[in-house]
Amino acid sequence: MKFRTILLFFVLTAEVAALLFFGIKIARFDILEFRDVGISGNNTSTDAAVDIMEESVFVPEALTWQAATIQASWPERDAHTALTFNDKMWVLGGLGQGSPEYGLKFHKADVWSSENGKDWGLVLDEAPWGKRRAHASAVFQDKMWILGGFEAKSAEHKNDVWFSSDGKRWEQATDSAGWRPRRGHSVVVFQDKIWIFGGVDDTVGAMNDVWYSEDGISWSAATQKAPWSKRYDQAAVVFNDKIWLTGGVEPGNPGEKDIWISEDGKRWDLVSDNAPWPGRHGHCALSYKDMIFIVGGWNGEGKGFNDVWYSKDGEVWLKTKKDGPWKGREDHACFIFQDKMWVLGGMPTSRQRTNDVWYSL
Repeated sequence: MKFRTILLFFVLTAEVAALLFFGIKIARFDILEFRDVGISGNNTSTDAAVDIMEESVFVPEALTWQAATIQASWPERDAHTALTFNDKMWVLGGLGQGSPEYGLKFHKADVWSSENGKDWGLVLDEAPWGKRRAHASAVFQDKMWILGGFEAKSAEHKNDVWFSSDGKRWEQATDSAGWRPRRGHSVVVFQDKIWIFGGVDDTVGAMNDVWYSEDGISWSAATQKAPWSKRYDQAAVVFNDKIWLTGGVEPGNPGEKDIWISEDGKRWDLVSDNAPWPGRHGHCALSYKDMIFIVGGWNGEGKGFNDVWYSKDGEVWLKTKKDGPWKGREDHACFIFQDKMWVLGGMPTSRQRTNDVWYSL
């Protein structure tokens, strides 16, 4: 009787161990999103599974970059916008030519698209919103939107709003939104609304107002005077269900290095007035892999950056081991596409505008 009890104990123990072992292995492969790792017959390569797990871990400190193209089909430019829409990358308008000329003839009204960042096609040479720079764009309600900027034909700052569902046909939502005409403003989509922050014109200078709209036509002021100083060329991003506003510049001053957050666009809290990254404007802010990334920018005194900083909470910031392989620059465009960060064009310290395209590895 005693022998049978001991035997039964060992059998049950073996069965439990087997269930645990195979259950763990199945769970591991579920987590790893099973793919072919060289299974032959009944032999499974545990090493291969471990390799996949290691490859899936993102290490921001070790971030590197690869060029999709050093010279895209679209001409060199800065102060353009770029976004992702319908599984494509899009480049909209900006200021062209290789030298730092700001003449009206150098402004662009073109629209380009690409599925891979290397091969680009011209969608529209002369969009109805006219040749403009330092505008803002976003994807909102399944459309691409363009807001404000400096328009060359009228030689005026604009507060018009345009949208398109295909990049070819554009409609004007309004020729005069509630906010003052401007350039160098930033835009995000947050809580099913489109939001606009700050900017500058040649009459009142820099601004620190915040506006929002549910349809791109009717606009309301969240605040006419946010607690952050008047500025333009700041970068805004939505992260952890909040709006984050970083850097920027007031004419004649060095770039800012403060960070602000808001849950409603009206009330703002200062996260830091002295971030570890150098003060800057014309940079990018991206939400990627549950972190905020700051990419490039200008110090306000003639120097472009090619550094990359990241933070999990907006308070503690770390710098990647390697700077971006591109030249330090401002007024480039950035977005997330196919689970990578992308950087397009801009104005390097050399003052020679670029049309290169880079993505993170």
